[in-house]
Amino acid sequence: MPKWRGGGGFGRWGGRGLGGGYGRGPSMDCMCPTCGHREPHPRGVPCSTIKCPRCGTFMIRE
Repeated sequence: MPKWRGGGGFGRWGGRGLGGGYGRGPSMDCMCPTCGHREPHPRGVPCSTIKCPRCGTFMIRE
């Protein structure tokens, strides 16, 4: 059986999303919609639950 790219899911290319499904998608930051401050997105924590350290507004995913 030929080896396909991707990781062990069903379908032609493995069916697990970007980078084979091992957390290798695009790395995005959390951004404050009010003042524009950016911080790295912590894994497993939604940006909408993080307050901006500068102005206190809830951040959004960039």
